[in-house]
Amino acid sequence: MLARLRALVDTNAFISYLLSRAPETSAIGAILAAAAAGRFTLLFTPGVADEIRTTIAARPDLSAKISATDIDTLLTTLDTLAEAIPRIEEELPRIGRDPKDDYLIAHAAVASADYLVSWDFDLRDLVQIAGVKLVSPPEFLGVLREAGLVP
Repeated sequence: MLARLRALVDTNAFISYLLSRAPETSAIGAILAAAAAGRFTLLFTPGVADEIRTTIAARPDLSAKISATDIDTLLTTLDTLAEAIPRIEEELPRIGRDPKDDYLIAHAAVASADYLVSWDFDLRDLVQIAGVKLVSPPEFLGVLREAGLVP
């Protein structure tokens, strides 16, 4: 039997989902549906939840479009669907161009993720690190399709 795919999704992908006019038909919507159907293991760390809240709160353009209720609903859904990855309390090594992204890479590696899904080119330009492939949401959806995990 093949090992189940494991993926950690970045904050920016979830924010794009919250901003979408038709989130259920977006790449992240399809990815969340596949996770809900048990097609792969979605990973989630409290750092992403923190970053979703702080990023939206710090940007009036986002907070005007994304309600606190929508954020809470998404985070509750993620808590239900995802395998929790505990926070890494130790100092993280400098890995990527943007040190704010290093926690994602570290959590993905510690959780034995196959993929880190992000819109961030600073991450995706790394292509692969510590066995974790860095891809966009549509690319990951393509991986799920190729594996026969989504239509």
